[in-house]
Amino acid sequence: MPTHRRYPIGPLAKRTIKSALASAGIGVTRYETLEKLRSAQNAQRDIEFLRTMFNPDTAAHAAPHLYHALECLPNSRSQFRQDLFVLSQLDFKTNGYFVEFGATNGIELSNTYLLEKEFQWTGILAEPAQSWQKALKRNRTAHIETSCVWKDSNSTLTFNEVENAGLSTISDYSDIDLHQDARKQGRQYSVNTISLLDLLTKYKAPEVIDYLSIDTEGSEFAILDSFDFSKYRFRIITCEHNYTPMRDAIFELLTNNGYSRVFPDVSFNDDWYVSRLP
Repeated sequence: MPTHRRYPIGPLAKRTIKSALASAGIGVTRYETLEKLRSAQNAQRDIEFLRTMFNPDTAAHAAPHLYHALECLPNSRSQFRQDLFVLSQLDFKTNGYFVEFGATNGIELSNTYLLEKEFQWTGILAEPAQSWQKALKRNRTAHIETSCVWKDSNSTLTFNEVENAGLSTISDYSDIDLHQDARKQGRQYSVNTISLLDLLTKYKAPEVIDYLSIDTEGSEFAILDSFDFSKYRFRIITCEHNYTPMRDAIFELLTNNGYSRVFPDVSFNDDWYVSRLP
């Protein structure tokens, strides 16, 4: 889950961008216009999300749900509006239960911040990256686990924490996706592990969990493949795949365990699943 910082653009870069846009028929004369263009692109993405999610021909209660989503949109922290997707699927439920890992600082690109702060949800947040943990504990009220969620418990792994901390991951997964260059100069240290099943048991999670958010920069399949799906059910799962080969393996695993993938056109490098059970 990459985070984004704004860097100053020099004159040469501005001319290059301007030339590239001009070749596409887009005239730009000021850097501020580029900022507006970026905002417009984000707005267009939101429009496509809302159009897909609240299509009156396919979605029940489309009009009232769209109204609620528009009210919540300014406070959404998710990268691809996963929080609004979850709320729309659960009729904007209050007092739900979530499990999210990695949780970063609990606010930035968080899929559960809106659920906790505006809809009184509670749950479990897991984050092994040391640079995030102090802020996470300050920003959130849910249970916080600092062990690394993994396929088993009580192991010791090498964790690679990088400058763009949202890209940090278990060292063995540092070079499996398009962010591998950003992970070459990371700080490495040992972390203890906890399995997903043991995590849920430790914090006495309910047997039916409303939402599971998985973003571990590569280890998602290993975590899910070792999980006993007969013990707990998730009403909704969002799982980052970053277009790696593990996407197909995750799809097959979750499909075989009673989940259907939905809305691939607006989930980008995530896949979203809903339980087929009532």
